[in-house]
Amino acid sequence: MKRRGLIKAALVAALATSLPIAAHAQEVKLRVANWLPPVHHMTDTLRAWADELEKASGGEIAVEIMSAPLAKPNGQYDLAKNGIVDIAYSVAAFQPKRFWKLNAAEVPFAAPSAEAAAVAAWRWYEGNGFIEEDTSDTKLLAFFAHAPHLYHSAVPLTSLADFDSLKIRAGGNGVRIAEMMGAVPVGMPPGQTNEAMSKGTIDVSQFPWESVKGFRLDEVSSHHLVIPGGTYAGIFWMTMNPKTWDKLSDAQKDAVTSVSGEWGTRFLSQMWDEQEAVGIAKAEAAGNTITTMSEEDTAKLFEMTRVFADDWIAKANEAGLDGQGLMSNFNEIAASLK
Repeated sequence: MKRRGLIKAALVAALATSLPIAAHAQEVKLRVANWLPPVHHMTDTLRAWADELEKASGGEIAVEIMSAPLAKPNGQYDLAKNGIVDIAYSVAAFQPKRFWKLNAAEVPFAAPSAEAAAVAAWRWYEGNGFIEEDTSDTKLLAFFAHAPHLYHSAVPLTSLADFDSLKIRAGGNGVRIAEMMGAVPVGMPPGQTNEAMSKGTIDVSQFPWESVKGFRLDEVSSHHLVIPGGTYAGIFWMTMNPKTWDKLSDAQKDAVTSVSGEWGTRFLSQMWDEQEAVGIAKAEAAGNTITTMSEEDTAKLFEMTRVFADDWIAKANEAGLDGQGLMSNFNEIAASLK
């Protein structure tokens, strides 16, 4: 009997020792889609964000940044929604039906930096309940932005008059801005810009400074026209597959949440702002000409582009929203961050 008691005690002790191990959540691996070229800083930016997530999870979450694109930029949301990847990101303007409200954050001259634009967009979007309205089929993690656009050209570019009849690679609000300036907008994926400029398919590209390195624009552009205050900053979203989210333990969800929301929005956008200096340095090293648009032309462009706010307000009103109230709310938030 004494031996049986010892054996039983040993079994109980072994079971008790194993319980905490069994209670630990299994390590999960999250795959993050990436459609920008490896030379683009977004690869390193995603890795930096992933490192923060892995650290916050205490090693329970591993993150893989994918190297080969699985879909075009406008197909990235469906990758996350359908569970082909765990996390995806892309440009809000590539999903105009879903993210049209974010056009309020892309009104020209609204924000001077990526961080200010994205944080204002997140506070505004979350505060007005748009996350639940527009992204209920995924788990929205964060927004981020690039710094405001300028123009990179293979021909001399110093004023508004120089844009007449030039072919510009543009997207989002940039298409209409190009038309306002008398230019011809040309649509194409960002990664094709270098080749298009080298072949003369386009004369100008509309990008922030970071793209000089990301898309090697210093190789095909000799002139850069800076707009004081910037034209507009494009908003990106990052979202997670809902089933992936549901499978996470409470602790793992807490880790994801800690690097999401405004924290993630600010972290990612700051890294985009930091890349502006890199782009400027590349243009200067190439011996390119950098010109700042005159105050007179900047004022003209500002007046031209005021219609974006008016049009957004009208569209919001048609959708049953308080367009003027919402636009004023965004402007107040953005002004507090400048």
